[in-house]
Amino acid sequence: KGYLVDSITLLKEQAKEAKKETDNPKEGLEDYSKGELMAYYSVFLLFKHQASVFRIDEKEIGLTGIEPDRDFV
Repeated sequence: KGYLVDSITLLKEQAKEAKKETDNPKEGLEDYSKGELMAYYSVFLLFKHQASVFRIDEKEIGLTGIEPDRDFV
């Protein structure tokens, strides 16, 4: 679980930066920025699904408050 907590914390920070870049993309990198954000969307959906399957409390690993459909679309 410690690995998940560390990974999710790092990924949340990186996803916030990716979201900023998608909102204000550099010229020529619009598609790249969207693709990067979509990757974070997929990763967080997977984490949420796996937490459910393995009965891991989302709060315990830092997934609460993350809604991929809201935050990354």
